[in-house]
Amino acid sequence: MDNKILFIFLTSLFLSVSVILSAEILTYDKAIQNMKGIKHYDKNNFQDSEKKFSDNAVRYPDDSRLHFNQGNAQYKNGKLEDAEHSYNLTLKNQDFSETSKALQNLGNVKFQQKDYKKAIEHYRNSLIEDPNNMDARYNYELAAKMLQRQQQEKQQQNENDENIDQEKKEQQKDQQQQDQQDDQQKQQQDKQEQQQNEQQQDMKKEQKKEDAEKMLKALLQKEKEEMKKEKQKMNVDKAKRGKYW
Repeated sequence: MDNKILFIFLTSLFLSVSVILSAEILTYDKAIQNMKGIKHYDKNNFQDSEKKFSDNAVRYPDDSRLHFNQGNAQYKNGKLEDAEHSYNLTLKNQDFSETSKALQNLGNVKFQQKDYKKAIEHYRNSLIEDPNNMDARYNYELAAKMLQRQQQEKQQQNENDENIDQEKKEQQKDQQQQDQQDDQQKQQQDKQEQQQNEQQQDMKKEQKKEDAEKMLKALLQKEKEEMKKEKQKMNVDKAKRGKYW
């Protein structure tokens, strides 16, 4: 929310709190402690104020007004959960005269926690108790606007998330296709290399075969030549002996 809206909201809360603090009439002992708490509260010394109100509430646990003041100081100290607990203790007393403002401040707690649905519920109940509570009415309208904005932002975020998911899916799909293409190229390359290896092996085998045939031919040729020489030698020997058959 912008600073102007936030300032108006916090101002309306402060007015409802200060009226309660100054309007309650307590017994002497409780009144002294309560006035000390109010004095600290009015000086924005909320820590000391909370301590005075809390001590008073512990000593007089059945007095809803003390729990209400305690909740106000806790709220100012940023202790939202503690403040919520104190306001709920206040509301247990059906005779508490400022139920509408206690419900309003419960709505303020939920507003600060950005639980705008629950804040609207508390403001609505506050108006049911007192239709003339203009602070609660204003806060109700403000919470309704904030809830609408929150829902729009959530919808926008969901759409952004869906777009991101879609982009991721498309990227994954593209990557899968690229991986498939890479696998196909690798398989084709492996196949080509295998074919080349087989061709080289065939060529080596063919070369070995040719070499073996050449060697065999050379041996046969050599054997023929030796046989021829042997035959010529035999013929020479026969001629010398003059024998013919």
